[in-house]
Amino acid sequence: MTDFNDNAECNSNKIVSLDFLDREAALYKQSKESLKSNGEIIDKVIKKNTEKEVEEVQCAIKKLNEKVEAIMQTDFVKEKQSVIEASQEQMSSSIKKAYEAYFKVREYIIKKEGLDDEQKQAYIKKLYHKIIDKFMTPKEKAMFERLVSGGGIFIMNNGLDVNQLLN
Repeated sequence: MTDFNDNAECNSNKIVSLDFLDREAALYKQSKESLKSNGEIIDKVIKKNTEKEVEEVQCAIKKLNEKVEAIMQTDFVKEKQSVIEASQEQMSSSIKKAYEAYFKVREYIIKKEGLDDEQKQAYIKKLYHKIIDKFMTPKEKAMFERLVSGGGIFIMNNGLDVNQLLN
């Protein structure tokens, strides 16, 4: 038996018994085990009674994958894939040229005589926006600027060698 003096009733010298918690703990453990075992039984019943349907779904997925693979091997899709690859290469080339142009013009602005630092920064900002506006929609630009201003930017270079861009 677990007894202790309750601080609230200490003045009247009454002892409180926690024996009722032994019964509650036993009921809790019994319910927990019942929950586990009945959950396992339900799982087994569902698996046993849906074997045919699971097999049909797996067969349908296999058929779908085979059909997708057959479609991917058609001349039409291969032609479109070729166009996609050419488009990606062109995009990479265009981005590289814009990148190079930005840094060349930026360097020219920085070295230009007669401009103070504030004017140089204004020209560089204008150059940046001019190039970005040519490549991005307003929505893309807004998202890009949110990424940049948040400090979390990921650059996906589509196979471009970063060292090539920097040289």
